[in-house]
Amino acid sequence: MIRVVVSCILLCCFTLVSATQASTLPEIKVGVLKYGTLNWELDLAEARQLPEQYGFKLTRVALGSPQALSVALQGGAVDMIIGDWLWAARQFEEQRFYHFYPYSTAAGELVIQGDSSATTMGDLKNKTIGFAGGKGNKNWILYNAYAKQHFDFDLATQANIKFAAPPMLNQLMQRGQLDAVVNFWHYAAELKTHNMQSLLTMDKVLESWQISADVPVIGWLFKQQWASQNKAVIDAFFSMSFHTRALMDKDDAVWQLIPSFMNKYSAEARPVLMAHYREGIPTRFDEQIKTDLQHLFKVIKANEGASKVTGSLTALPPALFWQGNALGEQ
Repeated sequence: MIRVVVSCILLCCFTLVSATQASTLPEIKVGVLKYGTLNWELDLAEARQLPEQYGFKLTRVALGSPQALSVALQGGAVDMIIGDWLWAARQFEEQRFYHFYPYSTAAGELVIQGDSSATTMGDLKNKTIGFAGGKGNKNWILYNAYAKQHFDFDLATQANIKFAAPPMLNQLMQRGQLDAVVNFWHYAAELKTHNMQSLLTMDKVLESWQISADVPVIGWLFKQQWASQNKAVIDAFFSMSFHTRALMDKDDAVWQLIPSFMNKYSAEARPVLMAHYREGIPTRFDEQIKTDLQHLFKVIKANEGASKVTGSLTALPPALFWQGNALGEQ
């Protein structure tokens, strides 16, 4: 009985010490989309108790849309989100200063019906094409510019364009109500498990302007003022993030620890999604990548049309780019 009591006391003491240590750790509040792929990484990190091992407390704040994420970041409800580097750059015009650090190079993909005879984008003239996002989205601007450059094909006037949310576009494709769709990477990957085929990837689109496929499409966004006061914990967070993603890249078994992945997707879809996810993991953020981002910005500015998504910017502000060690740029 005495041994049992002593054991209980020791266990309680250990629990109290652990709780005290956890409560004293610096906290990072990360905004996430409720069903976004960022949850895959964070599920695994939390299953392995990695935040505590890297010296911080991780709090997820689930939100319903990208717009809600940006509002939460601006208002201070969260410290970090995954978002668009162009949006962050535009904030400089309003004296709102953010940093950007790469999260993924996986981009929108053009997928066609499995029985389609199209072999190039030019074959989609007069067809019905779905696009995720609106005319201010980079996918629309870049795919439209590519079609004009290579096939004298103006999507706005020579095709029937349907803008809609990504899940709705996938439903329309599966019903046969679209001939093709440009959707975000994980939605496009899922379509290919339903006997549909890729016609054109963003890698090929960027290649036509001599821009590297390693250019990040989206990344971590956070306020510069907050970053100046929290550099150590930010570096620890990125170290944890890329350690977690290295596990996901090399070990199929760890995916079993990710409920937001395992519970949502079929056994047939999982290998396809895993492969596409791994292809999008960035491996570097050096000066060449930053030069390519500036080049990509100029392509967008030259082809943005009435959307004016670049605003009055003539280049991406160099201060936008966070200088960290996780991707080995220093």
